[in-house]
Amino acid sequence: MIDCHNHTLPGIDDGAHDMEMAMEMAQCAVKDGIDTIVCTPHHLNGVFSNDRQAVLEHVDALRTALAEAGIPLAVLPGSELHLVPPLPARILEGDALTYADHGRAALVELPKHIVPIGTETILEQLLYQKITPVIAHPERNSELIRQPDRLAEWVGWGCKAQLTAQSCSGAFGKQIQAQCQRWCREGMVHLIASDAHRPHGRAPILTAGIAILCEWLTEQAVEILSITNPRKLTAGEPLLSIEPAPVKRKSIRDLFR
Repeated sequence: MIDCHNHTLPGIDDGAHDMEMAMEMAQCAVKDGIDTIVCTPHHLNGVFSNDRQAVLEHVDALRTALAEAGIPLAVLPGSELHLVPPLPARILEGDALTYADHGRAALVELPKHIVPIGTETILEQLLYQKITPVIAHPERNSELIRQPDRLAEWVGWGCKAQLTAQSCSGAFGKQIQAQCQRWCREGMVHLIASDAHRPHGRAPILTAGIAILCEWLTEQAVEILSITNPRKLTAGEPLLSIEPAPVKRKSIRDLFR
């Protein structure tokens, strides 16, 4: 499996504190069946600044450490980019990293509680530049939970959505889990990832979330979210969409039970 949202790069954001913790996270990922991670440190969020060149250098250092430790985990570069007005230009200028540095798709992040004024304009600019915005963990944005049709509108434009595996398994609460289920069944979701920050708790584990997806969706849809689309994303290829799940209608007998 490929984990396409991960904060294992040590010492550059709120993820792994040091290389020792990064190695522990890598071992956890391999144990869960993950063979590739995309390192997506925060950039442009007002706290952390990790430009393209810095991330590439840190990825090389992590690759070397993994090889020396004998940990069979491939590492690709990326960033979790805050949706701020300068973002489209920063990508064009080569300052902000796209997925695997292909220049095709970018992981973008909203604040936790709001959708800022101008968000749609930034998304439209990225799409105009032929950069596919991948919305990181929309289920953890309070305003999108209140107005879920906004995500549907963005997906209609060509944006993609990535859910956190722990959100699907219920670690962030029942309301967030329920919203994950609704968006999955509506065909609004394209990827599942760990958003790992630690070797424990916020760990690089996908299987628990995938197990829940198997209860919500068809086997084919789960494979697209967990296997096919992560591979396409890291290869710079367009992502597939899943079919909305059929609505189970109650019979008259069910209504009177």
